[in-house]
Amino acid sequence: MSNLGIHKYISFNSLIGEIGIVWNSKTDILEQVLLPELKTRKQNYGRIRFSGVITETNPNEFIYKTMSDIKDIILGKKVKYDINKLDFSDLTEFQQDVLRQQNKIPYGKVTSYKKLAELIGKPRSARPVANVLSNNYYPLVIPCHRTVRSDWTVGGYAGNTDGQYKEFLLENEGITISDGIISKEYRYPKELQK
Repeated sequence: MSNLGIHKYISFNSLIGEIGIVWNSKTDILEQVLLPELKTRKQNYGRIRFSGVITETNPNEFIYKTMSDIKDIILGKKVKYDINKLDFSDLTEFQQDVLRQQNKIPYGKVTSYKKLAELIGKPRSARPVANVLSNNYYPLVIPCHRTVRSDWTVGGYAGNTDGQYKEFLLENEGITISDGIISKEYRYPKELQK
């Protein structure tokens, strides 16, 4: 049976620019969230990881809700997305562990790549954890903006070395960043506030 046309795509405007989402139209499982390019604030359609994707102009209620949730996340509102509606099927066990743990970082809190590695039971894998997050298919939905460098500087976001979007998202959640460093009271877990 052919999967041609099973993947749908829609783009919509947000405070940070044009966001794109790809989903499986048969299962309503989210396949990818695409952030805008920093310079143009527009989508780069070449970053869609599927072929044969059909642009949708009249999405169903699930997609409208997903678009609304993403806009709310950008505005700094507290949104908890159901990760069971994400397709993890082509991810390794390690990638899935990282993303599931990342999804548990509380709203308004920030952890480090090193601490996230410890939280998944792989304390020496801070760099691979950072790589998983930089290639996260679901930025915003899985809040990878809540993980920063070990020195508590913001760092890059979604595979981009510029942390402009990341800093914007964190500040919208009420997190204070002073001289480029996350303030201690926002560090997670609590023992990191030292």
